[in-house]
Amino acid sequence: MGETAVKFALDKLNDLLKMGLELNNVREEITHVQAELSIIEGFLQDADSKRNTNPAVQRWVNQVREVAYRIQAAIDTFLEDIEGNSRRRIDLFSKLVSYAKKPFKLNKLGEEVKAIRETLRTIGRIVAELGITNNAAANDENDEPPFRPTIPEEIDGSDVVGLESDEDKIIKHLLDRSVSRRTVLSIVGIGGIGKTTLAKKVYESTRLEGQFDCRIWLSISQKFNVHDLLRKILKELQNEELAIEDDKLWSAVQKFLNKKRYFIILDDVWSTDLWKRLKIAIPDKKNASRVLITSRSEDVSRAADRDTELCKLRFLNETDSLDLLFRKAFPNREPGGSYPELNKVAKELSKKCDGLPLALTVLGGILSTREESYTAWQEVNSTLNWHTEKTELCQQVLHLSYEDLPQYLKQCFLYFASFPEDHKISAKHVIKMWIAEESRAKDGQAIKEDTAKEYFRELVQRWIQVLKNN
Repeated sequence: MGETAVKFALDKLNDLLKMGLELNNVREEITHVQAELSIIEGFLQDADSKRNTNPAVQRWVNQVREVAYRIQAAIDTFLEDIEGNSRRRIDLFSKLVSYAKKPFKLNKLGEEVKAIRETLRTIGRIVAELGITNNAAANDENDEPPFRPTIPEEIDGSDVVGLESDEDKIIKHLLDRSVSRRTVLSIVGIGGIGKTTLAKKVYESTRLEGQFDCRIWLSISQKFNVHDLLRKILKELQNEELAIEDDKLWSAVQKFLNKKRYFIILDDVWSTDLWKRLKIAIPDKKNASRVLITSRSEDVSRAADRDTELCKLRFLNETDSLDLLFRKAFPNREPGGSYPELNKVAKELSKKCDGLPLALTVLGGILSTREESYTAWQEVNSTLNWHTEKTELCQQVLHLSYEDLPQYLKQCFLYFASFPEDHKISAKHVIKMWIAEESRAKDGQAIKEDTAKEYFRELVQRWIQVLKNN
């Protein structure tokens, strides 16, 4: 995002000016660039909200982001040149004597800074034409604190609705030992329908305790690596990383599973090729072992087992949809509450989600940050063009959820993009990363631990980031 790139560029400019280097006349140019970039930063919040409906604004944001990258690259190159091979700031000051003999490096930086400043001026001139406003300046004039939601201390999946009968049906199949061969069950449906949610409820059910020697959960990405998956199975079985060569993984997994009644979940399978490559390592010892697959494709399920028991998830009915929306909008309250003022608009919002659980969940997270009034909810109702296919609905609602984030949360949320798909991340690790990277709080200061924890809980509250308590 443009704002994150600009923040990093401003930080680098600030650090460079504080290093005590003899920058001569380049210092003044750097100060001008810093000031002009700070002004442009104030327009980014409004631009970010308009860029998806105005291609010209999108191009402007791209230009701002590119010039921010140029600033970062120019400073990095300059420091690398005067530091030699070392990038540690502590080494920089020990080389100031040799730096004084390198005016060429400073001239090179000065030329690039001048070019960047000219680009910034060009970018700044077209702001008025695009109709972008400086929200940062407007916010400075308004001292009234924004509405802040009450953040729940814990989030879990206990308020899932409409899946009870499917859960019961699958568990009965898992517990049925009349079929001794290894069987594959499947949960199928479009994205956002609740396949993973249902699979987790089954996986964590107390009814399965003591029924299997081992239970293994594997999250499958579109670009899966079968060696990585086999190593995950071994780690689940041994509770430690084993140093095994790739070509010996299949026999190693098979050896561990040979005498066990296992239950393995393969979540979000996209390719029929996965099971063909994985099943060699998963023996069928006629001990009623079970595999559960979640997928958007029935072909994937049939390829794993032509006699597979298919659980085709249905869209939620009107009652369950409304119930789920209110549960997510008011996570700290007991389910089944009455909201006369909100019922009409809530029904409209619920209907537009077409019974898709993920859309209802994320939308409920957005509403949880709004005041409890018809006017506030109606604003959300009128935000999107809801006439869309169900397969695209989740993308629209997720986009709305992201756009609805305050700027300080957007910056924090984007750090999750640095992790692989379906990667388990420690909340403590993320919070430490935000602090180490000097992410900015809403007051512009470096983020502190208590604030970082609050921001993390707010992302979870909005259902834009999943949290599992361990």
